[in-house]
Amino acid sequence: MRFFLLLLLAACAAQPPKPDPGNVIVVWNRTDDPQPVCEGLAGRKEFFRILGCSKWKGEVLADGTRVCSIYAPAPRDERDLQRFATLGHELMHCIKGNWHDRWGHMNPRDREKTAVGATSVPKPASASD
Repeated sequence: MRFFLLLLLAACAAQPPKPDPGNVIVVWNRTDDPQPVCEGLAGRKEFFRILGCSKWKGEVLADGTRVCSIYAPAPRDERDLQRFATLGHELMHCIKGNWHDRWGHMNPRDREKTAVGATSVPKPASASD
């Protein structure tokens, strides 16, 4: 699972964090092979396979709305979890910016801080999680 997450996050490493915008227009550009498209947008080759990417359009519309473009393939059917997960992942970037840390964790503030060489024990799940 962690390897899959690294593959999914490979295209997200270069995206700068953005503040929560008021209004966002999301444009989904369906592409069967996002690798060359996303590498072209990033301006560099990627070592990992890219499943999709998102890119903010530079200008802000007159009412403060910003435009975010997603480049990802269309799911083949309702059970295509990988492609649906890619769309959701990139949509979160359009809404939240670069929401994960450099290791791919979604909520870095929830991680236990440990010393170098120490092991961390996962926080037990509670009913509120």
